[in-house]
Amino acid sequence: MNATERKKLGAFVGVFTPTMLTILGVIMYLRTGWVVGNAGLLPTLAIVVLANGITLITALSVSAVATNMRVGSGGPYYIISRSLGLEIGGALGLPLFLSQALSVTLCSFGLAESLRFVWPEVPVPMVAAATILVAARTRAR
Repeated sequence: MNATERKKLGAFVGVFTPTMLTILGVIMYLRTGWVVGNAGLLPTLAIVVLANGITLITALSVSAVATNMRVGSGGPYYIISRSLGLEIGGALGLPLFLSQALSVTLCSFGLAESLRFVWPEVPVPMVAAATILVAARTRAR
């Protein structure tokens, strides 16, 4: 398959959907019951609607920017540095890297807490650490 025959993902499948899945991640849904218990139903619904509104605007903005240029390697850093300039892109590169590292950690703990519902005696930090190590080992190959 040559370069002209490759199937491209497009704005919705390639940009919008991954952005929404990343922002809405596992932590939001694991903590919904806790937030309802502490804040109440109406404030929780307001929080979810506000968060989803911000997520929708962010995802649509990233989709619009990504469809107007050819995105090279670097993902979000590439988009920011080409849209806002190299200086601002460079200043935001480190926080983007750290946010991805924290996202992996949060999702690993979310997986570990989800497993605790099925297997109550599992130690959450141990499962999270194992998940991170397996992901790192898989990525290293």
